[in-house]
Amino acid sequence: MAYMPMNISDQAVLEKCRDVEFLCRDIYSYFADLYDGNDGAVRLWRKTSMEEQNHADQFTLALKLNKGLACMVTVKPDTLELILTQIRAVLEKIKATPPTLLDALYSSIKMEKYLSDFHLGCVVEFEDSSYKKLFQAMMASDQEHIASLQAAYDKLKDTHDRILKG
Repeated sequence: MAYMPMNISDQAVLEKCRDVEFLCRDIYSYFADLYDGNDGAVRLWRKTSMEEQNHADQFTLALKLNKGLACMVTVKPDTLELILTQIRAVLEKIKATPPTLLDALYSSIKMEKYLSDFHLGCVVEFEDSSYKKLFQAMMASDQEHIASLQAAYDKLKDTHDRILKG
């Protein structure tokens, strides 16, 4: 595939990607509110929520820079629509039946791993190397999300298991 100037279809894909980031931000913000009695959990959820907002801002930047920006979109809009539907369902489910902190961490890890393939560094490739570098930073951030969530999960699970063993 060749790099082409961004078109309306490419813009729609980026808008859907941004919506995915907004939904993730909303999930993490909800978890921060849900576990407001646990300072460590609140810090983790707020930090992750802000990072999702930053990811959404990167998509917004790409949309604003679209005039003459050569890129190659590698995901289909219907794939992203399915992902949006799934994440909306997750948000509705956790609001209807709030998970335990351990379950929230576990679900977040799974979601981050699944979504890491659909962030900007994967769904659109820019011809200009300066734009490539700018948006590749998001991919590194995804791995940090997963590592932070995994560390919190492991620590909480270990504590939980020790309590159960008495």
